[in-house]
Amino acid sequence: MGQALAAVRAGDTLGVTKLGRLARRLPDAKDIFDDFTFREVKFSIGGSIHDPAVPVGRLLFNVLAMVAEFASDLIRARTREGMQVAKAKGRLRGKQPKLSKTKESHLVSL
Repeated sequence: MGQALAAVRAGDTLGVTKLGRLARRLPDAKDIFDDFTFREVKFSIGGSIHDPAVPVGRLLFNVLAMVAEFASDLIRARTREGMQVAKAKGRLRGKQPKLSKTKESHLVSL
């Protein structure tokens, strides 16, 4: 996505399917949005075009950025919770070794 952000010019419209694809955190989204405003770039989220120079465009962007960050935080929290449950049940064992104990001892002996 960084190459696309660098490639847009004044008058261009950058399209993304979801704002979460553009930025995961609100401060990052705000930096990108400020850069769009400075460079006079519009953005399209899911087919609707938003102009960062108008108040409604700024409002919609901020609301969508907050929702995207909230969704990302929920995913992280649920993942941590699931890992804790799996660890408590003894199902979270980490990365398994590539070699069995017998194959490893055979290689060491060679």
